[in-house]
Amino acid sequence: LAALSPENLSDALTQAGGEVAPEDRVALAELAGGSVGEAFRMTNLDGLQLYQSLITLFATLPRLDRPRALALAEAGAAKGNASQFDLIVTLLDLFLARLARAGTLGQLPPEAAKGEHALISRLSPSPAHARHWADVAQQLGLRARRGKAVNLDPAALLMDMVLHINETAGQLA
Repeated sequence: LAALSPENLSDALTQAGGEVAPEDRVALAELAGGSVGEAFRMTNLDGLQLYQSLITLFATLPRLDRPRALALAEAGAAKGNASQFDLIVTLLDLFLARLARAGTLGQLPPEAAKGEHALISRLSPSPAHARHWADVAQQLGLRARRGKAVNLDPAALLMDMVLHINETAGQLA
């Protein structure tokens, strides 16, 4: 029951009617955790491009590019776009987990977006930093679940999450 390799995941997606560009295989396997279902969701909702947008946004930390952050929040909050909101929350959680894991292990994961290695190296260079990011991941995951349960504005919820990540990056800088 191990995660599928990038090649096996790509083959499974092809058999299910999806397509993966050869240069996207590793990134998709990383973000989908080797799960065909999650890879299919990522492919259908442009998850790789969305994750690249997150990495590009977070490269500006701790001086957050607020217009870009607002555009991301609004994209996830568009009417009838609950699946996009859920994917953004998933990708935020995944990014924070990758930060925490890399800082704890002292080893970078395979790069899932251009510039991700440099960003992770800068934001989580030590186990102490990793602990902070793990705490943030837990807090934001709980906020997202509670916010969705009480029907908070998705754009405000996403913006709050991004601002909290920015604040943490500033404290750790």
